[in-house]
Formats: sequence, C-alpha cells, structure tokens
Amino acid sequence: MKALICICVITLSCLFHVSSERVPPNIVLLLADNLGYNDISIFGAPSSQTPHIDRLGLEGLKLNNWNSAAHLCSASRAAILTGRYPAKMGIFPRVFRVDAEYGLLPKEITLAEYLRDKNYSTSIVGKWHLGHRPEYLPTNQGFDEWTGIPYHMSGGSVDGHECFADTNRSMWLPLYENEKIVEQPVNLETLAKRYADRATSFIERNAKKKPFFLFMSFSHVHQLCAPKFGEEQASCQWSKRKNGSDTSTFVDAVEEMDWIAGQILQKLDNLKITNETLVLFTSDNGPWVAEQECSGSKGAFEGRWLYDNTDRACTACPSDYLPISPSNEEHICILPGTNRKLKGVPCGADTGLGSVWEANLRMPALVRWPGQIQGGTESMAIMSSLDVVPTILSIVKQDIPDNLDGMDLSSIWLDPSRYAVNTKDRVLFFWRDGFKSGPLPSPYGRFDVAAIKIGDRIKVWLWTKSSHYNEDVEMYHDPPLLFDVLSDPGEAFPLSADDYPDLVARIPRLVAEHKKSIPQTFPLALYHSIKYIPCSNKETNCRTSTSLSDIELA
Repeated sequence: MKALICICVITLSCLFHVSSERVPPNIVLLLADNLGYNDISIFGAPSSQTPHIDRLGLEGLKLNNWNSAAHLCSASRAAILTGRYPAKMGIFPRVFRVDAEYGLLPKEITLAEYLRDKNYSTSIVGKWHLGHRPEYLPTNQGFDEWTGIPYHMSGGSVDGHECFADTNRSMWLPLYENEKIVEQPVNLETLAKRYADRATSFIERNAKKKPFFLFMSFSHVHQLCAPKFGEEQASCQWSKRKNGSDTSTFVDAVEEMDWIAGQILQKLDNLKITNETLVLFTSDNGPWVAEQECSGSKGAFEGRWLYDNTDRACTACPSDYLPISPSNEEHICILPGTNRKLKGVPCGADTGLGSVWEANLRMPALVRWPGQIQGGTESMAIMSSLDVVPTILSIVKQDIPDNLDGMDLSSIWLDPSRYAVNTKDRVLFFWRDGFKSGPLPSPYGRFDVAAIKIGDRIKVWLWTKSSHYNEDVEMYHDPPLLFDVLSDPGEAFPLSADDYPDLVARIPRLVAEHKKSIPQTFPLALYHSIKYIPCSNKETNCRTSTSLSDIELA
C-alpha cells in the first residue's frame, strides 16, 4: 500500500512538473500607427467597431497604463524592437524622412534577432520607418521576410492623391518585398488584403515547422499627405476595403485595421495554434491632433493645463500647412504658395503626436495567451513599450541583456492580480525636441527630457509645450509641475509640490543619472539627401507601371 501511495505521489509530481513547464509560444505583435487610446471599442471608442482586436482583451489582459517610449514614430518603433531608449541609439530629433541617409544601426539588436537565435521564423508585414537604404531594411535587422512600406502613409504620392511636396511627380509611395520595390506607387485598393494575405501565409508556412514571430506593423491609421489637388480633410484617409471610394473616414481606417487583425486571429484558430500563440496589440503613438477628423481622439487625455496656459491665438496646423499669421484667433492655416486654407486648432489643444502629454503616451494595449494569461483581466501597473523585448525574452526563456531599459513584466502579464515585480517606484523618462534654442538646427533646438513618470500615478513636467514645432515657447517648471495621471488623466489639476517634498528632491538626481547613461550620439534622423528617395526606375519617374497620369505627363 505504501509503495502504491509512493508511486502515485511520484506520478502526480511528474505530471505537475510537465504541466508547469511552458513551451515558448509563437509571438504576434500587432502595432497600430498613431492610434489614440480610445480609438478601439474595448477602450471606449464612440464610433469604431473593432470586434477582433477587442477579442484580445476579452480573452486576455487589458493593459490600462501602457506608455509609448517616444514622441514620434521612428523612435517609438526603435524602442519597441530593441527595449532601449531611442536617445541611446541616435534616433532623434525627428522621424526618418523619405530621403533619410540613416536608420536603425545594424549594431542594435532587435527582438527579431533575439528570437531568430531561438530558432524562430521572423516576418514583418507593413510599415517599417527605421531606414530604407539596404543596410537598414528589416531583412538586415533580424527579419526573414518583409512586405510593406518603408515609412508612413504620408511619405509619398499614390494614384489619385499626389502630395503637395511632390514637385516633380516622382515621389511615389513604394511597396517592398524584402529588399526590392515591387509596386510604386502602392495600390491602396489592394493593400489591406495584401497585408492580411502575407501575414496569414507566413503563419501557415511556419505553424507546424517551428515557432514564429510575426510583426504586423499596420500602416493604419496614419493619414495621407497634404494633397496637391483636392480638399485635405476629404481625402486624408485611405481605407478602401469597406467603401471603395476616395472619401474614406478615420473610422473606416480603424475598422479596416481590425479586419486585418481578424484575418490573423482566424488563421490561428483554423490551424489550432491559438493556445500556442501570444498576441500583443498596441500603438506606436497617439493621434495627430492638428489633422482633426483625419486623425484619432485624445479622449480623456486633454492636456488641459496647457490649453489653459497657452496663448489662444497660437495656431497648430495640419502637415505642410502654416498659420496665416502669428496672431490668429480664428486659427486659419494656409498651404504655402497657394490660396488653399483650412482651420487648425489652438496650440494649447495640440497635445497628441509630437508631444509627451498623455494623449501621446498612454496607448491602448492588450495581450492574450490562452491557458497562460487569464481572460477578461486588467492591470493598472505602469508599463512601457520598452518592456516588450525583456518581457518576451523572459517568456521564451532567453537571457535578458543588461543594457536594456525595459523591465521583464512577464509575472504581471501571467498574473495581473499581484505585483510580482515592483512598478510602484518605477521611473520612465520622456524626451522630445522643438525647443527654441540648442545645438540642433531650427526648429529642433535640442533633444531633452521634458517629463518623467514616477510609479504608477505621478507625472513630473520639467518643460511643457504643445506638439511638434508650433509657435508656443516651451515653459520650464521649477519646482516641477506634478499631476496624478490616474485620477487626473486630462492633466488639468496640478498637485502641490509642497505635498511631495521627497519626490521633488529626487527629481534632479534622477534626471542627472539618466542623462549620464545616455552616450553622446549622432542625431541620425537629421541627415538626408534627395538621392536616397526610393525609386524603382528613374526612366519611368519612379513608377513600376504606367497609368493615364504618366501619359499626360509625357
């Protein structure tokens, strides 16, 4: 009898040990472009219907205090893929332009490279925006394959929508397959389906062979460029799957993105690998507020203090437009060299993309891994896009390098009911440019720490300013401007610095120590030349096929 009990105990012990050993999952990273916190249904979108993305939250973990690591797309994407502050990699002060000389340096190690070392197949579908010269393309940064565009959707002309900045009708938006341009300009009628087909094909080709990493980097919901012809607000979005017209709305773009996500999730279901796959959804940055209906919503993240403390006549304009005059209470903007006018927004309301106000930091985020992450759960622990690399490396049982700036939050993902790691004293630093003075050429001024977060709740402002390069001058705060961004997400009611003497006393030391950790780096995004603009064939004005416009041009 004792022998039988002993055998049973040993058997149960072995079974428990086997079941507690997690097999490293497939990884799917879904990344939106300039999507606001509440632009999807599960985060409170008033109009958009996103049932497929919502499913990730209903079946997984809703991360309510997720923060972008940077104020602009190239930097935020570099942070997601490397786990390091962009300032350390020279990815500042702006995004990589269509004529960029540099990109993410090959010496930087991406999540794709870490996972490939663990025998993962790796693929990116969609936007890259980390350099488009050959040495900077995804296939030289750890990805086995790539289908997508090299930068944002406003980076070039497409048929029926030529960019105001495209003076010689050759700056066509290209579509790449690996290192080759296969379509220029990209066909917007087929782009969403092409993205979905490429992503699902990659999954099917690898599902039964070895683990895979799919980076679905949506081109949605970034607007198109300021058009050479036609009305800006009537032609800025580009979803074609739903209504097939030239008047797509922001909601159409969000729902088309959700459709692509749905195709990917359905493929996981069909192949019966849903439980073997970790899916993370988030956005690189928040809404480009001055683009108004072409962009998303700030929701509760108003940045109200700035609105109340900025000259109401200061005007923020959509891309390529300028205020009609310095003092402009009606906020009229004009396209230079034309008579085309439209209405901008007050600088104090422009607190999204290009700033470090909450509308551009707090991103929607969802993570699902059935059987490992409990469905229908939520976490308010502060998290950052810097955490993607160390957390996933921990989950796939890969050593985490010492030089990463993110945290391993796998214990919170797997059990959000407890703070298995301490985030309550965590410090995050938020850099931006757009200062009136500094060593960088105008309008960049300098790249500096404008705000920090300490723990889950407290945000500390050193320098306040609106987005991008608006005319409002940055304001320095001594003592710092403090907000509890959980109880006051609109940043309307500053806390008294006198009530937080110990925290205020720590701030100079924290900032000094952080800056000391940032090496003197080359501002890679500043260097550019017209010779680096992607061109499939100069003899055809950088087009891969002829059209009526080419015949007219000839």
